Amino acid sequence: MWAQAGAMDIKPEVAVGPPDDDGLRKVVIDGKSKGKVWSHHELQKVLRRSGVSPKGDIDWQGGDISVWPAHTLGRRLTGSVMALGFLATAGMCAWIGMKDSFDALTFAGRVTGFLFLLMAIVEVIAFVASFDYWRKRQMDHSGPALLLGAVVEFFVGATLLLLLLANEGRPTNVLCLLLWIALIVCATWSLWLLCRQRVWKALRNPGRIAIGAVVSTALVTTNLAYTQIYLPSISRPLVQGTAEIGMPSLNRAGTKMYLRVRLHLKNSGEVPVHILGSIYWIHVKLAKDPQDDYKLIRPGELVKPPGRELAPGEEVSTDIVAEIKNPEDADYEAVAAQVEAYAFRQDRMKLDSEFATGKWREKLEKEGKENDPPSPVPDKREYFRYQSKISQSSELLNLTRGRERVTVWWLYRPLPVVYVDVGSPGEKTKVFKFDKISQQAQAIDRYGLAFIRGSFIQTPYAQLLKEAQAKRPK
Repeated sequence: MWAQAGAMDIKPEVAVGPPDDDGLRKVVIDGKSKGKVWSHHELQKVLRRSGVSPKGDIDWQGGDISVWPAHTLGRRLTGSVMALGFLATAGMCAWIGMKDSFDALTFAGRVTGFLFLLMAIVEVIAFVASFDYWRKRQMDHSGPALLLGAVVEFFVGATLLLLLLANEGRPTNVLCLLLWIALIVCATWSLWLLCRQRVWKALRNPGRIAIGAVVSTALVTTNLAYTQIYLPSISRPLVQGTAEIGMPSLNRAGTKMYLRVRLHLKNSGEVPVHILGSIYWIHVKLAKDPQDDYKLIRPGELVKPPGRELAPGEEVSTDIVAEIKNPEDADYEAVAAQVEAYAFRQDRMKLDSEFATGKWREKLEKEGKENDPPSPVPDKREYFRYQSKISQSSELLNLTRGRERVTVWWLYRPLPVVYVDVGSPGEKTKVFKFDKISQQAQAIDRYGLAFIRGSFIQTPYAQLLKEAQAKRPK
């Protein structure tokens, strides 16, 4: 009985060590480590879990009960800000990754989408690890997880901002731009704080891991630069336009000559394209005109509706019948035909379905758009307009280039023309300057916009008239 009473009087030996570099104090009970604590409140929790009275004697080493360098409020605020940065980065990466991994127009874009999904997973792990590192630190590798998360956070913010500057784009939302800048600032601050605490000490081979992280980052950066910056500057589409003047024929009275003209558009390149707009002209050249002018007898739109896809090797052919009145009395020297069109690469952007439904000027005037398009010609000209918002080849580019749209005008002048403009919806449309495709340099680089001018073919009128007379019905 006396032995039992003596055993109950034995009190456990409790020692609290001096603060380490992070402000933590080690708790030892009866020679066994019970972990590290941030504050006196956490010390009481450890003692209760170990069955020790918090009011017992404690051997304070390196400072008494008032020495707690790691202030609870500052530590929790630091952890919260860091965790918020990881969560925002994870959300941004998940958004881009889910969109691009399934909907990107190119294989490289989908690979980039899966990379962003992987980075989203890394950020989620860092988000969870932040609660352990800034509280109890029961996980050995929570510090390195935060360091990796901060590196990814800086990479994502810097990549999005650099792509925005490289593409000379406008962010879809100003909040996105502010978020990217905030991610860079938060990641820089997190890296500085974590490096001061040398969180990599928990790793066995931090040097090798650092080299692997640098190599992986370099590979991802190279892939993004190659797919999003370099590729848009090469591989122009190759579309050819041709015309063939066929056999003519006369009606029974000889008052009209019908001339069949076959028009072609062929994709002779290696990438599929979409035809934005097209036009053809059939002319007759006046024999006694000193200026060698041509008289238009029939214009038209070759590809209807616009936006049609042309796969490599695919061709569009249309037969047009032009009519010449009083052919035997006409003083013509030749009949000529030509095709022009605009095309863009299919793997660079997508058009809305509404693009194929155009509007006449009269309807646009009722919508308050009578000044669309601007023209140096003061009097009004009739035109037909196709317009659509542009969806980039990947969500990454949608975010960094901003909203854009394409507009195609089929303008009726003394000589009908087609004009294409690609720009921001809020940007003022440029004044018409026909045959100046160089003004669309940005669209050429981004979307592979190409101007196709078909070969100009003409046949002597006398030859056509002779062939028609030979086949004239009697």
